Amino acid sequence: MKIREWMVFFILCLLAINSYAAERLYQIELVVFSQDTPNTEVFEQTESLIEWPGKVYERLAYKQVSRELMKLQGSYAVLSRQQDYQTLMHVAWIQSVKANSMSSAVQMSNAARTIDGFFRLQRGNLINMIVDIEYSPDRYQDGVVYRLNEKRRFKLNETHYLDHPKFGILARVSPIN
Repeated sequence: MKIREWMVFFILCLLAINSYAAERLYQIELVVFSQDTPNTEVFEQTESLIEWPGKVYERLAYKQVSRELMKLQGSYAVLSRQQDYQTLMHVAWIQSVKANSMSSAVQMSNAARTIDGFFRLQRGNLINMIVDIEYSPDRYQDGVVYRLNEKRRFKLNETHYLDHPKFGILARVSPIN
């Protein structure tokens, strides 16, 4: 190879390494639960108000994490035993996020169809989680819809609690090396 061809090859290799380094894998885990605790708030939403992004992917399009590798198993078990809480879903998947960009939106729904919405990450100097999820306990009876719509900065490898008077989400995001 000539020196010019080597230089082109070397530059292409550097670009490939740089683009690979800019993308990072994360294990994302969510526990969604309803809570039956007294409150004085009035909820009048009866239709979905989710602000869907242009493209949303099914959670099963990503590599799923097995139960034994989930970090929130203990929290899920404790919530499952509590009288005032009902666990609605516990999921974990692996997703890549490029530097200085928004991840693909991942649809969140459970088998009972009482949960609907999406989750995504925004990666820049800080990392934010974005959730727009609704809980409809009486979905087929034109009942009230409870919405949790939040963008929150967070620390990796820590459990975060997203709160609504009628349901909550435990979220944990960990980088995969």
